[in-house]
Amino acid sequence: MKHLLILSLLVALGTGAPQDISDRIAGGSLAVEGEFPYIASVQFDRRHHCSGFIYNERWILTTASCVSEYLSNQLQVVVGIVSLITPSTQQQTIQVSSIVIHDNYDSVTKMNDIALISLIRPVVYGSAVQAIRYDEVDESIFTAITMGWGATTESGVEVTKLRKTVLTLPADCSSYDPTEFNNNLMICSGSADSSPCQYDEGSPLVQNGIAVGIMSKNKGCAAPYTPSIFTRLSIYYYWLNGIGGQQSFPTTSAPTTTTTAPATTVSVPTAPCINCETTSTTPIIPTAPCLNCETPTTTQQPIPTAPCLNCDTPTTTTPKPTIPTAPCINCAP
Repeated sequence: MKHLLILSLLVALGTGAPQDISDRIAGGSLAVEGEFPYIASVQFDRRHHCSGFIYNERWILTTASCVSEYLSNQLQVVVGIVSLITPSTQQQTIQVSSIVIHDNYDSVTKMNDIALISLIRPVVYGSAVQAIRYDEVDESIFTAITMGWGATTESGVEVTKLRKTVLTLPADCSSYDPTEFNNNLMICSGSADSSPCQYDEGSPLVQNGIAVGIMSKNKGCAAPYTPSIFTRLSIYYYWLNGIGGQQSFPTTSAPTTTTTAPATTVSVPTAPCINCETTSTTPIIPTAPCLNCETPTTTQQPIPTAPCLNCDTPTTTTPKPTIPTAPCINCAP
């Protein structure tokens, strides 16, 4: 029985089954759920074959070398995952509708190594499932990050946990001849501590949350590591727009911030008004026309409001004379 168990383990190691040997990736580290919500696993026979990223709800962007040998009904795409064996809460497995490979793709030199995968239904965006914008390389930044489920050794098998590593760019690609590396179409990036490997084709190269390339090829992943070549995405904007359309991103509402006005803040009326000031020293001015609205002083003589005869005020100041309000004769007291 003991010999049978040992034999079974040897057979398992000798097969192409994915192995959890991710802790052996030099210079890399484990990714966490939602850290790279745009990464996609392109699978053949329900096993990871290469990577890609969510271009928009209906399309996955990857390399032509990843999918050129397969029919659409042989592939599926899984998004929202970190582990290939442990389901995630937002995991989505979607069948492939069609594959569009760039017309000028050269399988020998890997020139124009780019393809779009159409899905039979749209992906559902969430915190762990998002598209990522693509753009030109930011030449003021000399590093970029890539991630994938690729092998850890030359001719190895894929790992089960998503890994990430930082690469420098531009790197020295003098080891590639001019037929292998074209700076107008490709990006040279690498590290002395780590390297993409088999099953990492199609993995995005990301600067500050912007995809600038997808992993195309290298000269192997054995130490000492040689730089890898990524397809330069910005040069294909016309092709991408023509096939996959514009990129789409979910709209998010800006957070609402409620602030309380300080007690000294003066209230501003929201409609036109007259005499809205409320200072205590300002006299109140009536808003309708009137006659003789001024307040008489003790020395001011009353003015009659209607014509009268003999209305002269007597010489005595007390009592105060009564002012008639209608015409009269001999109105003196």
